[in-house]
Amino acid sequence: MGVINALLERDWLDELLSKTDLVQLVSKYVSLTKKGNNYWACCPFHHEKTPSFMISPDKQLYYCHGCHEGGNAITFVKKIESVESGDAIKILAEAAHMSLPEYKSNNKNYVELRKKRERLSALMLDAARHYHDNLSSNEAAIAREYIDQRQIGSMVNKFGLGYSLGRSEMLDFLTTKGYSYIEMREAGIAEQRGDSYYDVFMNRLIIPIINPYGGVVAFGGRILDKDSKFAKYRNSCQTILFDKSKTLFALNLVKKKKQREGLDSIIVTEGYMDTISLYKAGFDNTVASMGTSLTIEQAKLLKNYCNKIYISYDGDGAGQKATLRGLDILESVGLNVRVVPLGGGMDPDDIIKSKGAAGYKELLDKAVTLTAFKINNLASNFDFTQSDGRSKFAVEAIKIINKLDNPVEQEEYLKQIHELTGYSMSVLNKQAQIDRPEDNVLFSEDSEDLPINDSLTIAQEFILAALINEMAYANFSEEIFTFLTTDQQRDIYNLAIEKHKYGYSIQSLFNRVESSNEEFLNKMVNYRFSPSDDKYKFDECLNLIKKRELERQKALLSKEYDDKKDPELMKRVAEIERQLTQMKKSGGYYG
Repeated sequence: MGVINALLERDWLDELLSKTDLVQLVSKYVSLTKKGNNYWACCPFHHEKTPSFMISPDKQLYYCHGCHEGGNAITFVKKIESVESGDAIKILAEAAHMSLPEYKSNNKNYVELRKKRERLSALMLDAARHYHDNLSSNEAAIAREYIDQRQIGSMVNKFGLGYSLGRSEMLDFLTTKGYSYIEMREAGIAEQRGDSYYDVFMNRLIIPIINPYGGVVAFGGRILDKDSKFAKYRNSCQTILFDKSKTLFALNLVKKKKQREGLDSIIVTEGYMDTISLYKAGFDNTVASMGTSLTIEQAKLLKNYCNKIYISYDGDGAGQKATLRGLDILESVGLNVRVVPLGGGMDPDDIIKSKGAAGYKELLDKAVTLTAFKINNLASNFDFTQSDGRSKFAVEAIKIINKLDNPVEQEEYLKQIHELTGYSMSVLNKQAQIDRPEDNVLFSEDSEDLPINDSLTIAQEFILAALINEMAYANFSEEIFTFLTTDQQRDIYNLAIEKHKYGYSIQSLFNRVESSNEEFLNKMVNYRFSPSDDKYKFDECLNLIKKRELERQKALLSKEYDDKKDPELMKRVAEIERQLTQMKKSGGYYG
């Protein structure tokens, strides 16, 4: 909507943070105890028994000494609500009664659109409640029989299941609540045929689709008449509330679990009933992609909650092809993916009914990696009774393996191919060398990167922490940038200089840092200084990093001289040696 650019206005964000009391915000999620100037609690992110989660009211920052999570109010809401920055900002803005900056938005009707969303959200909630009430009516006997047959009666209230009584019953009810037919159509409940409107979910079991904030955004409807000519399932069309590609069924329940007790992994199924069945069996970390095609948006959603994902799609051909697509998408956003081997054309609900929760748990324990799944899936396409089939499979499987960066992993999967084909490891390794691209090397001989030892890193981090926290002995006039060895260190240094120059609050730094550097900023902000730290230590650390940079330059120039034999290069080496000798005589470095 163009609002995100406006959300990045730093002055507006600073005002938002100044109006947000972090102690009050966090107290909505955990119980706080004041000790000295700070507040303490058991960390809501890693669920400990002994409090190590601290809030500094002065800095308006939080930090956990156990899991090392930290940041300001925006990063807290991002983490606790499992949302992106934009949504976290919107949540805080609403609580602070601040209007989002709209002057850069391309949507001139933003206010009207927001009101429409609120109106349709209320309509969907009313509809969900009425569908649910309908389930106890005489006309819904067929739905109750189906629920009993699927053995999910205990899940009716948990998932808000309901029933549509016919063509117009829901529309008549919504009319009495003051909603128009146009609003019902915009919400995805009604469609028009001729001069009349009808309920698109008529005579179906209703499965509400609820977003992570508890709002009903869509419905899934399952036809129960076996002789019906209609499709078995019907989902809401795309609306201003619902985008299928950005939604996961039951994510609202997974969010509650994460906040309640933490979350190690998420199981992804294809459909509603698989998820409900697994949930009933005790697997309350399950969501559904509502179809076989996972999207990049859904993958990013999952990553907000945890890093380990089990794909548990049906064991039929369509399910397996969908699993391959989903695996690649999930891996592309950095998720640790495992595939649950259902097999035999079975789905998770079939496993639960035939083997119970213990049987499904065994399959989870046998879940395989992306590469192993691809190799097994590839093997099903070849006839291993023929030497030609084995050889073609080996060649194609090695192409999969060569995409891996880790040589240890490559070796393990080559063993898998060896076991499947009978080819010797030496033959397979030769084929791998043939297929491996020439530029697929772990280290470049021309790399200028030299090892960084611990003492250098310690010195660099002490200096950065002193600058970012504006310790009394921090020297902002010294040239430091050129003596830092990573882009991450340089970015934090620039941030410290800006903070000192413009007087930024320390909590606002988390709005100004790149997301990839948040963790390092958090480490620097919460650096544990010693009471003995002083200007002498700062200067010593500065001299050390200068010394190491000079040594690095000397090594590079010496290597270049060996190649080119240019006398000018040797003069530069001699000058660096002179500087190093002078520093050592003056006692200007340690290490």
